[in-house]
Amino acid sequence: MGKGKYSHKKGGITPDNESAPQKDAQVFAGENQENTPPSSPGVTAESTESAASAGTGIGERIAAAFRGGDKLRGSSRRIWELDFIRGVCVLLMVFDHFIYDIGYIFSPAWIRANPDMEWLEYIRDAAREYWNSSFHTDSQHVVVWIFCFVCGISCYFSRSNLKRGIMAAVFAMLITLVTSQLGMTIRFGILHMFAFAILLWWLIDTVCRHKKLRTAVVSLVLGIAIIAIDYGFSSAYENGMRFTIDKTWFFVADWLNAGVSSSDYYPIFPSVGYVLIGSFFGYLLYNKRRSLFPRLGRYSWHAPFDFWGRIALWVYVLHQVVVAAILALISILIFTPGDFVII
Repeated sequence: MGKGKYSHKKGGITPDNESAPQKDAQVFAGENQENTPPSSPGVTAESTESAASAGTGIGERIAAAFRGGDKLRGSSRRIWELDFIRGVCVLLMVFDHFIYDIGYIFSPAWIRANPDMEWLEYIRDAAREYWNSSFHTDSQHVVVWIFCFVCGISCYFSRSNLKRGIMAAVFAMLITLVTSQLGMTIRFGILHMFAFAILLWWLIDTVCRHKKLRTAVVSLVLGIAIIAIDYGFSSAYENGMRFTIDKTWFFVADWLNAGVSSSDYYPIFPSVGYVLIGSFFGYLLYNKRRSLFPRLGRYSWHAPFDFWGRIALWVYVLHQVVVAAILALISILIFTPGDFVII
């Protein structure tokens, strides 16, 4: 999601009134969330999960959790506003990185190769001014908080948060591997944090024996505690107190970060707290697994944003490559013939 609060260096939509086949478990911030109603008025998702797990061993329960358990009967309907919000956030992330690439990577080379094109300097200056503005910093924090919140809500809908979390963790490790080769390592970015938060929620839900109300309350209390602890230690850190010089714990919190830089940095404290609080509101607001705004979502005006929200994981993993490739192509064709700039 770009440079976070603690960054040290940059480095077909299903309408609400239509049925759709059930999907596999969702990944990342919750694309493809399943909003499956109970099979009958007397059978809830909670009771079905409990019945399915009764009499099974630990290994069988873990295997069932990874598979996502048995599908419930009934239709599956997407909650359009979650896709819409996620789509808006992910597109803002792409725009954010596009501006950075223009301002700091490509435009300097374009200006050197074309000193007579003064308008290129205006583009560079505008991009950098936006990137360093308080508006950019503040809006980025808001977008990230919303993204975390929606990720938490989606935990409530997922059929397999274990599978979802593991897949996010695998992609996060691949991102670390690739970026380390490019000299702008992402050690614990937003995808790493989401993977940790999703797996933590799965653990809480498992310990709470899949009792959704109990899981929601525990998640709320733990989420508030994480944010409160971070606030206290961050305040002490700003007042000169230092807690560690060991770089091993940089992923836990910014106030434990002993000079470790990361191109994309969202530590456990406080980010995971927002995800856990979001999961509580997933239970509170979507206990009936229905859209809160069915009339507003009746028409397809939101479909373009919904699409990007449903493929948020792939956008996050691939968008920098695509953006850089497009700008490199512009470079070699127009501004720096024979030079891709990034090579």
